[in-house]
Amino acid sequence: MSWKECFGNRRFLRFVAVSLVAAAVAAGLYACKKTDEEGVVAIGLTDTPGDFLTYTVDVTSLTLTKADNTTVVQTLPQTTRIDFAQVVDLTEFITGATIPAGTYVSATLNVDYTNADIRVDDGTGTAVAVPLTNILDTQNRQVTTLPMKVTLDNARQLVIAPLVSSLLDLDFNLAASNLVDMSVPASPVVTVNPLLVADVNPDSPKPHRIRGPLDSVNTQAGSFTLILRPFNLLQGNHGRITFVTDSNTTFEIDQVNYVGSAGLTALAAKSQLTATVAIGTLNLTTRRFIATEVLAGSSVPFGISDVMTGNVISRSSSTTFVVKGAELVRSDGTLIFRDTVTVTVASGTTKVIKQGTPGTFATGDISVGQRVIVFGILNAAGTTMDATNATSGLVRLLVTQLNGPVNSAGSGVVAMTLARIDGRPIGLFNFSGTGTTVGNDASPISYQVAAGALSLAGITNGTPLKVRGFVQPFGQATATDDFNAITLVDVSNAPATLVVGWPSLEAAPFNSYAPSGMVVNLTNAGLLHDVFRGGVDTRLSTSATPSVQAANPARGLFVIGANGTVQVYTQLGNYQAALQANLAAGLKARSFVASGGTYVDATQTLTANAMAAALQ
Repeated sequence: MSWKECFGNRRFLRFVAVSLVAAAVAAGLYACKKTDEEGVVAIGLTDTPGDFLTYTVDVTSLTLTKADNTTVVQTLPQTTRIDFAQVVDLTEFITGATIPAGTYVSATLNVDYTNADIRVDDGTGTAVAVPLTNILDTQNRQVTTLPMKVTLDNARQLVIAPLVSSLLDLDFNLAASNLVDMSVPASPVVTVNPLLVADVNPDSPKPHRIRGPLDSVNTQAGSFTLILRPFNLLQGNHGRITFVTDSNTTFEIDQVNYVGSAGLTALAAKSQLTATVAIGTLNLTTRRFIATEVLAGSSVPFGISDVMTGNVISRSSSTTFVVKGAELVRSDGTLIFRDTVTVTVASGTTKVIKQGTPGTFATGDISVGQRVIVFGILNAAGTTMDATNATSGLVRLLVTQLNGPVNSAGSGVVAMTLARIDGRPIGLFNFSGTGTTVGNDASPISYQVAAGALSLAGITNGTPLKVRGFVQPFGQATATDDFNAITLVDVSNAPATLVVGWPSLEAAPFNSYAPSGMVVNLTNAGLLHDVFRGGVDTRLSTSATPSVQAANPARGLFVIGANGTVQVYTQLGNYQAALQANLAAGLKARSFVASGGTYVDATQTLTANAMAAALQ
């Protein structure tokens, strides 16, 4: 394996919100040849969820522009294929680049749709491909290349300086940036009006994921350092990032699970350049990354295996099961999407591991609903995967999420009417064979969740729940145990997102403006006029008048996007004035998204720390 000089062969990665950590010496991030006139920038990606099962395009560049508009820094010199729809809960670092110190006021992301693979949910969970000729801009022209520019608020620009840390998140908001027309179900039309949201030093950054070869381990300091090589890249050197660990950090190294110091010791025994993936959270005070989960060695994709991620929707025998919504990464780094893939496993040769749980498991533990990562060999079409090889065959059982209302609760058991499993409609899942006997198969209208010692206080009939845990092994579901929960969350007060779309455009998207917020006009809304909480969808009536209140009118994230150019505001008053001025000038609203706070059903009021309006 060869390595370039520092930052040679830099490439982009796969999701949409860009985190930039400047000169993060305290965060354990550093680069080559930094001078007093330079700072270090770590760029990562994330996304806001939309209706897309896959949104794969080629990103050709990302540039940062200084305040004088004369200095433009190219941070992504190579084109990289990205699926914007797969990860919404993480930010992934893509580079640790040394750039000139100074104040940066805008960022531009250039996207190539020439070979795009965009597939939408037809409402039943089935993926429908969008023809390239149906990917249009706001002038109804086929999109080929598209620049997405965001201008930062004058009050919160990105300052790059030696030994000064700063964080910038760029979020390509799929829900607000794309209007899907399903009037011809077999040939949907997507209209793209990009809304790239930027936030300097966000108050609540997402967990971060870093991929790349292992550089070093310091067991005394409880830390390790990775050479950054993001997403599907098989070579390159994009800088270095250090993680610290604690007693709760979980490790999976060469398909063996560890916790805490035992895992760090096992990691230290691996050779330099061992493939590693780390997920952690950023401490905003110390700018250190705390690792929560680490994978290394043969537990990391690439090399000898193809890798697939998705949910088991049916199981017909002891050796085969079907995975839905499969994101596939071939051993050569190629990223593809397949709606369904049939997997073959073999008892005794296919290794089975459960995320965050020591020990090994059996192929019988793989049941309907379970989210999995499968290591194996794909056929040429990507429709079947063989995971029977004793050396490379692996199924990792991932924490799985259920959403739906409660039917009953008591005695450590919650019965739910399932709406979705990991975001997929429950009608996709065939629970035949999941029970111990005839009549004990799991039922989606009365799905039995074993809560164990988890508190059921306040959980009553009708409570909307988000449950995370693991499905009972195949053929072992009982009258009181289909699923073993590790968390139960009442999403009534979970962070909410309001999404509204006006396909015919709306000249008056807001009924009124007040110092604390606005009242949204849903009269002419199209298919989208919904509130999402923890995966639970609440459809609002078009006669409703929901109120969106700023959590902090003086410090929020307020965005206006118009025909590819985005302006960010941090004060609600300035945002409202700009909105009214744009609407008075003849622009109309295509979509509005507000998120980050709680939604009160009784008053139809959302408290939000972020708002974004797309105009044209």
